[in-house]
This record gives sequence, C-alpha cells and structure tokens, in this order.
Amino acid sequence: MKLFTTFLLTCSVLIAGAFDFDTISSDFKQTITNEENSKIVYKGSFYATTKAKALWVYKSPIDKKIYFSQNQVVIVEPELEQVIITNLQNTPNLTEILKSAKSVRGDIYETTYEDTKYVIHVKNGKIELISYSDKLENRVTIELFNQNINTFLDDSLFKANIPDGFDIVTQ
Repeated sequence: MKLFTTFLLTCSVLIAGAFDFDTISSDFKQTITNEENSKIVYKGSFYATTKAKALWVYKSPIDKKIYFSQNQVVIVEPELEQVIITNLQNTPNLTEILKSAKSVRGDIYETTYEDTKYVIHVKNGKIELISYSDKLENRVTIELFNQNINTFLDDSLFKANIPDGFDIVTQ
C-alpha cells in the first residue's frame, strides 16, 4: 500500500500547478532505503496527463504496470499472474494539495500531505528529484530522466490490459 501511495502522490506531483503542461512522460529510478540502510532500486518509465490518468511501467527488478484513473488503480503483476484492482473513494485531489508546494531555496520546493513532507527538486523547469520519508521510516527518492512534456499520449495507453488467466484481486 505504501508503494501505491508513493505512485499516486508522485503522479500528482508531476502535474502540479507549478509546471504548466498537459502530459508528461519520463524514465525513473526509485530508491527506497530502510532504517538499516538496506536499499531496493526500481527502474522504469511513467506517463501522466492532467486528466487524472497515469501509468507506471516497472522494468527492474520486477515487471509490473500500475494504471491510475480518477477513481481506480489497477496493478498488473506478470510474475505473479495477478491483477489487483483498487477502487478509490473520497480521494483527496492531490494535484490541488501539491499546488501549495512552496519554493524554500531556489529550485527546491516543499509540500506536506498527510503528515509527510515532500521535497521536490526542479532543474531547468523540470522535476529532477522527489524525496520523502514514508510512515515506515523508509527514505524514498524518485529521480526522473529523459522527460517529455506536452507530447501526444493516446488514451489507450492508460487502459489496463488484463491477460487471460490472471487472478483478479479486488480491494
């Protein structure tokens, strides 16, 4: 569930009002460090629109796709042959919350959501890094590379493809 919150929040950060765009895509590297300094690093690509649609494609160390729409998250996990569908109810508009991010030092912004402070580093008008500590005291950094802004992203990209035979778990 903490990864779910991370992705949802990150998608929202990417479309926050401080950055004027309709679509964004990027490669990412997400590093999660626990209290014992043990790290896990995820790599992949993501796509998002200001129409509350996003897709995270994990390529390493596991294959996984996470589809976000306005009120649903679909996680497709090929290695487990499983799909998890979560319906969101009364979800706060994180885009609106993150519009309150304030510059604290040059191109470094901060915002707080549900008692978690997020630090956003911007370089040349693009998000370079997002960092925070989650409720389990993990330190999370998400680095963004090869960003494309306002390129065409077909709506079909954001429709989850559920393979035949996969178990479907609804939460």
